[in-house]
Amino acid sequence: MPVYRAYPLHAKALSYAHCLCKYARAMHWDDLRYYLAAVRAGSYTAAGRRLGVNRTTVGRRIEALEEAVGIPLFHETPLGHEPTRQGAHLLETAARIEAEVEALQARIAPSVQHEGHVRIAGSGGIVAEFAAELLAFQEVMPRVSVELLGELDPLDAITYRRADLGLAIIRKPPRRMAGIEIATMSQARYGLRGGKRARQLGWGHELDAAQPGQWITANPSGDAAEALGLTTFNSWPQMKQAVLSGFGTAKLWCFAADAEPMLERLDEPDPRDDYPLWLIHRAKAPPSPALSGLIDYLGKALAARLCDQTASRASSS
Repeated sequence: MPVYRAYPLHAKALSYAHCLCKYARAMHWDDLRYYLAAVRAGSYTAAGRRLGVNRTTVGRRIEALEEAVGIPLFHETPLGHEPTRQGAHLLETAARIEAEVEALQARIAPSVQHEGHVRIAGSGGIVAEFAAELLAFQEVMPRVSVELLGELDPLDAITYRRADLGLAIIRKPPRRMAGIEIATMSQARYGLRGGKRARQLGWGHELDAAQPGQWITANPSGDAAEALGLTTFNSWPQMKQAVLSGFGTAKLWCFAADAEPMLERLDEPDPRDDYPLWLIHRAKAPPSPALSGLIDYLGKALAARLCDQTASRASSS
């Protein structure tokens, strides 16, 4: 990120609107596009990869934009460089311009689709459970590539710009995140149908450190699981596959386990183990058209799946 030099006192005193009016002739949409990309990607290097240029070019375009508006657009925080207050206003305007350009392109050339790359992280690897929905999305928007990350904590991955979108199993997102609550998920104990029931399974130290005191408390985890001599796992796909293989029993997410004919529910869900599923992203970074499209699609698709399976289970019980 750039090192800012001191600006004249009169420029600091200008209001954001006055500043834009004064320097509007020198502003270029392409510079705004580079600024948007840098904020979304989290660094000049990552933005350059998305734009097909090097980090020097990104830095030069953002410096040109700062010269045009006469104010710094980034400031340093403990979490890295973030947009200044004036920069945040500029981002809102840039995002609206981008949306208008996209809408115009859609009217002129309806066959032209969104394109981009979206990195997704899920709590404990839960994102793997929604592979079918992601496949359906890519059939609708084939020019948007999706990368599933091996992250255990989506909040951390998004905060430090390793992920663009999180499927987070949390009570409520922190203020630095924006998102939508999809549905509340329940957990119950499952085992292989007709299999042995004695062996209990637990969560490992890695997941216990990434999600302390959260949804993983439904099963013994970390030191507690080790003290009990349990076999432990550090991701949702591992745990589900272990139960399917007859390795033992564990509390699993009902929406997924109920759909497996080889699994048998051994007890009813405990409401204390219920947790909401959220789609979250960085609040200070306007989502790209590709990310917005994915959020809209997954928001509807995941809600439909989770609510349908909950209703189906209730009607059959």
